[in-house]
Amino acid sequence: FGTPMALAFAKEGAQLFLTALSDQAQLEHTARTVAALGVHVVTALCDPSNTVQVEAAMHKCMAELGRVDVVVNNMRFPTPAHEFGAVPFEVWKRKMEVELTGSFFVFKAVLPQMITQQWGRIINFTGLAAFEGSDALTGSPELGMVGMTRGIAREYGQYNITANCISAGGMEHEEAEGGLAFPPSARDPIRRWGTPDEIAFLAVMLASPQSGYVTGQCVMANGGKYFL
Repeated sequence: FGTPMALAFAKEGAQLFLTALSDQAQLEHTARTVAALGVHVVTALCDPSNTVQVEAAMHKCMAELGRVDVVVNNMRFPTPAHEFGAVPFEVWKRKMEVELTGSFFVFKAVLPQMITQQWGRIINFTGLAAFEGSDALTGSPELGMVGMTRGIAREYGQYNITANCISAGGMEHEEAEGGLAFPPSARDPIRRWGTPDEIAFLAVMLASPQSGYVTGQCVMANGGKYFL
């Protein structure tokens, strides 16, 4: 969702700090696309599981932009599905480091600034595997992200900071990447692929001042494949 998400926020006039784990070319492409709208864009490669890199990224963000109002966290370490007994420990460890531990480090870095501002929005992403059941390697960090989100919502709401999840499933980019297990069918209420723009709209909505009473929630965007 990187480029559509960045464009959606840029269209609302947001200044952007964009990061990627390793894909410098895609990061620069997104930055150029967004900068064409006239907004200030700063970028950095950052391994979120590395506290030194996270702290350096936070320092750069504050130096260039001066504040952090919204964190859109879509950290992913893609892995093929494995039977539980066949999951290599190093794969498990790295996935947890990037998706859960990395998120922990990022939130630890940004929350003090949000407390100072007395305002902030944290928007995390998870998938259908967190709820409908999937391989343990995929589902464990996704459901862990829901728990972390709700813990932050509970603790930091007093500072006018909200934390929510978007659970997206059945998206057209998943089809293109060959990662979709359950394509649209006649049984689905909405019988088509979802689009990244639809997900970006939800993120912008959750980031808005008008969503200040929404926190600790997981918004399902899956065309009705799963109800919560």
